[in-house]
Amino acid sequence: MRTAVDAKALIKPQYLKLVLLGLLGVALILAGSLLSGRPGARATEDDSVAGILEHAKALEAALEEALGSIKGVGKVRVKVTLESGPENVYAASVTRSMNSQTETLSGGEIRQTISENETSQPVSGRFGTSETPLLEKTVLPQVAGCLIVAEGASNSGVKEELYRAAQALLGIPLYKIQVAPMKGGN
Repeated sequence: MRTAVDAKALIKPQYLKLVLLGLLGVALILAGSLLSGRPGARATEDDSVAGILEHAKALEAALEEALGSIKGVGKVRVKVTLESGPENVYAASVTRSMNSQTETLSGGEIRQTISENETSQPVSGRFGTSETPLLEKTVLPQVAGCLIVAEGASNSGVKEELYRAAQALLGIPLYKIQVAPMKGGN
């Protein structure tokens, strides 16, 4: 009987309003997190992928321009594949120490012990209200392979020039480069 009285006391209009406001607040928070889907993480991933694609497109355009100016090549198309995304290298404070100890053993032998120790600690800076690691440099992704399709690639001399030029421009070995004649080429 006492539980029925307690339940009626909790259903008073002032308590009911507080409960409803609390439920509404929780619902709004859940709806906001579901709709946003962690925008910070998604934006970073999208920026990284966009940066990789932009880098590949820039390489392709530069190669097409350079290779297209070789005598006998004609129209040329280039596709480049990259090994992985850009790598960020952060600044670090490195401390190295070396300790050498020499002792003479009972038989007259000399034993020398050398110990080396290296510790690395990331360097961070305060930007606004947050403290973040200092970015030292960003290493662009390496070229994994290159496909060159050219009108004049059916000529062995032109094909060899394309191989050598691509190797020199990209700094990759010949086996990572493929040259093919363009459909309808000479």
